[in-house]
Amino acid sequence: MKKTTFILILALIFVSIGFIHYFRQFNKERAEYKTLQEQYDIALKANKSAPLVPIDSTRDSSSITYVYNTIRTTGPVDGYVSKGLADTLATALKVAAKEIDRLTSMQVSVSAKGKGERIPDTVKKTEWLVMSKDPVFDVKVDLKTDSIFPSAKIKLSQAYAPYRKSLFHRYQYRSAIMAHDPRISITEVYDVNKIPKSPRWGLGITLGPVVTPKGISWGASLGLSYDVIQF
Repeated sequence: MKKTTFILILALIFVSIGFIHYFRQFNKERAEYKTLQEQYDIALKANKSAPLVPIDSTRDSSSITYVYNTIRTTGPVDGYVSKGLADTLATALKVAAKEIDRLTSMQVSVSAKGKGERIPDTVKKTEWLVMSKDPVFDVKVDLKTDSIFPSAKIKLSQAYAPYRKSLFHRYQYRSAIMAHDPRISITEVYDVNKIPKSPRWGLGITLGPVVTPKGISWGASLGLSYDVIQF
């Protein structure tokens, strides 16, 4: 009994220390979380076509990255984008729009200026104006016929990761979109995920100390649970 009591007291001390740590962290980040949660709730209630607003961005000499809070909904994802886009994607996938579980779309634009070099072409008997080497653009102009041959290569990378403010919050997903050129601008971002409704009823197993008429002992119990409050 003394050994059990000592273990329980020790466990209570560790739990108290952990609770104090997470409570302080919660207070420190509460303001930021409240803003993000309000944006998330508004997105869920609006259920209309509205692009996401980046919560963070990082730019360096070779890339730019935008970070978003993805939208989660238990309803159809086509409510968050234009009907034309939803129908187009559904047609391409050969499914009904309501069967799409995840939808990501964005608009990418990039602009730049540069100089060109005149290169004579003795074979075609013409002269080319070739744009200087650029990581995105490749433009050639046939000066004899005034024909323009533009091309562009835009590379994007997207990553998803679970995120939560503290132990007391549920996981949310954030997405980061990286463009491998700092001149690239990403707008009109829609990132919606359909998730199942979280059931209130559940079957749970509890392991730990149990109070009996003879004192405290270790045991396990199986029971039906109901969530009074869901986060």
